[in-house]
Amino acid sequence: AVDTLLGHLETLEADEVVVETTEDAAQFGLEPPARTVSVVVEGEDAPRVVQLGGTAPGGSAVYARSASSPRIYTVASYVASAFDKAPFDLRDRDLLHVKRGDVRALEVAGPEGDYALARTDAGDWVFTRPLTTLAGRWSVDGLLGSLENLRFDAVAAEDAEDLNPYGLERPARSVHLVLADGTTRTLEIGGPAGDEDEGKYHAREKGAPLVAVIPGSVVTDLEKGMDEMRAKKLLEVATYDTEGFDVLSGGTTRTFAKSTVKDDEGFDKTQWRRTAPDEAELETTTVEDALFKMGGVEIQGFIDDPSDLAAYGLDEPASRVTIRAKTESWIELGRKGEEHFARRSGDDAVLRLDPVKAAELLEALEAL
Repeated sequence: AVDTLLGHLETLEADEVVVETTEDAAQFGLEPPARTVSVVVEGEDAPRVVQLGGTAPGGSAVYARSASSPRIYTVASYVASAFDKAPFDLRDRDLLHVKRGDVRALEVAGPEGDYALARTDAGDWVFTRPLTTLAGRWSVDGLLGSLENLRFDAVAAEDAEDLNPYGLERPARSVHLVLADGTTRTLEIGGPAGDEDEGKYHAREKGAPLVAVIPGSVVTDLEKGMDEMRAKKLLEVATYDTEGFDVLSGGTTRTFAKSTVKDDEGFDKTQWRRTAPDEAELETTTVEDALFKMGGVEIQGFIDDPSDLAAYGLDEPASRVTIRAKTESWIELGRKGEEHFARRSGDDAVLRLDPVKAAELLEALEAL
């Protein structure tokens, strides 16, 4: 905001000279001026001062003069309006000063339940409390984006000695962030800000004296709770990242590997091969279709405290797939009656799958 203001000063130009001198500057709104802008330049003892006055006929310009000269100019009104700033307009309104890419862990507390997440070395997000289960990368990124872009709309108290009026003595919600450098930030959210700020809330960075008024968008995100951020796809598989995979079914493990070969015109193309238990070249589209189906299977429910695996057909899975990409991960698919279930690496829950898409995935895997 300050750089923008200085940029307007740096490029401030006169449109035309109105008079060289006058004894009646009041007629131009310059006695006294509507606003005065002064800037101290390095190496100069006295500040440079520009005075801005009334609006010229037509409304597209305002009168102006330098405090060191009697000459009166016109300058573009949109440039002059850039200096109509209240002190609040120039405040740093960033409440947390955090970049989403720096966050390595977060803990959320609120009426919807408490939970904690951590980022893996591969960049994925995993819930670590109340159970270990995968989170949706883009859902977590959306919440972190809201925190990164959080700007307060007003100041409720510059130095609050009593937090009770703002609901911050015992905050309704809090978000604790752990950053890559080991430092932490904690956002505390209290009660509604009142009638004049309907839909907004009192908040502060924990330990800071400033109580701010923030927009309700962050609270809206937090109200969705943990379930909204769980990974709703069986496995987020990017075919271009996948270097190989194994499929174990019927007691036999089939191994598939990706390589790059030249086509007839000398361009690189992807080639998939089955390397065990026998060797064969495969149609790339067939393999990638199976990988695509794996990423497209939707989870219809989470069983967070599963009983014996036999209840879900996972004591002897119909298929186990191990994916080798940036890291190694696996899924197990099971059937029980008409229902399809799954387990996946890094996840304590049993997953109830969309039966149609799960059946299509099993069929695609068997066809490889």
